[in-house]
Amino acid sequence: MINQTQKPLTFTVNLTPKAHQLAEHFCNNHSNLQKSEQVYFNTLAIYAVNHYLQCLGFANDWKASNSYDVIMQSFLDVADLEVIDYGKLECRVVLPNAEFVYIPQEVWVGRIGYIAVQIDESLQAATLLGFTSRVAKEQLPLNQLRTLEEFPQYLQQVTPLINLNEWFEDILQQGWQNLESLLNTGTVGNLNPSFKDASYLQTEEIIKAVKWIELGNQSVLMLIALKSEEDEQISVRLRIYPDSEQNCLPENIKLSILSDSGEILKEVTSRNIDNFIQLPSFRCSSQESFKIQLYLDNIYFTESFFL
Repeated sequence: MINQTQKPLTFTVNLTPKAHQLAEHFCNNHSNLQKSEQVYFNTLAIYAVNHYLQCLGFANDWKASNSYDVIMQSFLDVADLEVIDYGKLECRVVLPNAEFVYIPQEVWVGRIGYIAVQIDESLQAATLLGFTSRVAKEQLPLNQLRTLEEFPQYLQQVTPLINLNEWFEDILQQGWQNLESLLNTGTVGNLNPSFKDASYLQTEEIIKAVKWIELGNQSVLMLIALKSEEDEQISVRLRIYPDSEQNCLPENIKLSILSDSGEILKEVTSRNIDNFIQLPSFRCSSQESFKIQLYLDNIYFTESFFL
């Protein structure tokens, strides 16, 4: 948290004519005055954060963000910026003399963090006040922000978020492979025999993806299966298999589902006789997120997901 006895580090960006031209370009697409003003201020905030990240040496792709899409602007109060190799950062406007930053519930998931950006009354400067890694309420007091001094190190340690909705569109993130394509590559003979029983999942109308994970000198295969349910929820099933050289998993691998705050929701531990371990299937709704964690001999692997 920001130390109240010491002025926190901030970063001020001049809002150039180019920034206002871009903001005007976007807001002119919206006839509703309130929406037009919202888009204008959001664009200025994103411009400032984009400049700040470039100064830190991080590459961004604003055009890949929802905030750059006029249709998404119409339906959402969104101010996201895609940080390449990390994920989406939300840039939230703070008006002069405000004591809190407003973060709408629709952006509480799918973000690697939130930066508060105060726009001055003349609209000539934007000051980055601080950041938070997660939110659970729409009005976050500014004195609860973390200082920008911590931000570069925080961002470097962020685990990119995986959007499971993209899996239903046949889009898999780096490191993940479609189960069917893996079984059809001709390398199935090199896979562990216990993994081959995963082929029965092909008969079900679900999405399956696998990923090789290194835990020190041990290698395992993670399988995730997704299925759409009638209540618009998604059923998730997780399994861990040994690599091709081992008949059984190493003993004491812990497979856990974590909440955003790091709380263990479900966990299972391998024995030296297990040829795979799995967690009971669970359901997720839209706008929910969770983390998967593997642990062995003081080595952690964590992956973050959202719908």
